[in-house]
Amino acid sequence: MLIEFTHRFRRLTQIFLIAICANLCNLWMCFASDEFWSPQRVPTAGAVPFVLYYQQFLRTNPFKIEADPKTPEERAENRRRHQRAAELYTAMAKVAETLSKSGDLLLAAPSNIEKEQTKRVVGSWNLYQNVPLNAADLRQEALYMQYRALSHETALDPQKINAMHDFVAGLEKDTEKDADLMPLFQELKRGVCARALSFVSRPLREHLEKPETPLPSELELGEKLSLAASWFIPFLQKYPNEKNLDFVDSFLDTIVLLRKCYLHESRERNEVERPDQSPLEPVTALRHVLGFHDEIIEQFRSVFVHIQSQEVEPLIKEYAEIYEGVLRRWELLGKPMPIWGADLQGKPIDEKMLEGKVVLLDFWATWCGPCIAEFPHLKLLYQKYKDKGFEIVGFNVDSDQEALHAYLASNPLPWRVLSKEATERAGLPPLSRYYGAKALPVVLLRDRSGKTIMLDARGEKLDDVLETLFMPVQTRTRFAP
Repeated sequence: MLIEFTHRFRRLTQIFLIAICANLCNLWMCFASDEFWSPQRVPTAGAVPFVLYYQQFLRTNPFKIEADPKTPEERAENRRRHQRAAELYTAMAKVAETLSKSGDLLLAAPSNIEKEQTKRVVGSWNLYQNVPLNAADLRQEALYMQYRALSHETALDPQKINAMHDFVAGLEKDTEKDADLMPLFQELKRGVCARALSFVSRPLREHLEKPETPLPSELELGEKLSLAASWFIPFLQKYPNEKNLDFVDSFLDTIVLLRKCYLHESRERNEVERPDQSPLEPVTALRHVLGFHDEIIEQFRSVFVHIQSQEVEPLIKEYAEIYEGVLRRWELLGKPMPIWGADLQGKPIDEKMLEGKVVLLDFWATWCGPCIAEFPHLKLLYQKYKDKGFEIVGFNVDSDQEALHAYLASNPLPWRVLSKEATERAGLPPLSRYYGAKALPVVLLRDRSGKTIMLDARGEKLDDVLETLFMPVQTRTRFAP
């Protein structure tokens, strides 16, 4: 009884002292200057004052970095803030690492951050995982702080990206001795790959938003893209999971951006081969930059095939198959576009009925706003050209079949609608997976010979192509070579 009473008394005393410290810390922060957030002011006396300081740092976010500084003064201030943040994170990391070895455990540090704010807080690994700091793993927090310091240093000097990667690579070795570090390692690996990829995507987006902004050379961007891929692709093959597969979108989006930008440059120089050229289709002026893409795409394709052959969760295999389909769709132009599937009654479509027709394949869902918004336009085109040999095949990917039936009951479509669910029940592989229809809308167009001629068959571009295909032969203008 006496031992238990003593233990409880100590615990209550500690909670009381922590509460006092927290209030004093908050009071001090009301009057604290920027000097408070300096390496010299980081508490080193114990876990409680350190964590209170760290919590207050997260709450106040003293180094507010501008995402898009406009003026030289703003850019200079941003650099100063990055420098101060790097120095403070480095100092806090050293203290956290020391405390993690001292056995100074936190029993009941107050939660100074509201619950809804603990889901994702920049700068804290434990809070990122929704773990309150009073239960924090200070060793992992120290590692995350070191990474954050390197991240700020990389903002000042892009060459430091290699130091970031080396740090994460060392962390992977540590996971061999401590498996609990694996989630942290994988998060930081995705983070360093994202930073490397941003060196490619940021100037591309800036150029698309402001065409007067000069583009870096194709060689420079290609080499940066290759570097990011050389870090991420082996990582994906070794650790095929949902989060890592989701990150593939970042690479594919960057490749699309790269092709769009240099295709625009080619058009400006009158080097485009056809006026209806897709942003994804290679042209002569893009051969140099696309060489990097082709190699990276083949590497991704090999990984996706490899994952499907492994003993992994069915969802992971499906993801890999879908991404393989995305790459397949990218290369469809000028190639046959087979169509199969079953309608809502379970009846398979007879592709022979589509032979000799211009066919639009529309992947859609009831929850896809842009898909639904395009239906009135498609109905007008269908009415205009259906008697001339134009056909539309819809492929619905809804998992909620009741929602699908309810939508079609009140919004009937005049063309054949196939269903992913019905296709799978018929024992056929879903067409949506084959063509990588992961992010909707996906709308493809093939000509009378069955070859793909558009990868984004929507809007005015679709109007122009259909008008060209169905106008009388004697008035048809031939595409420029």
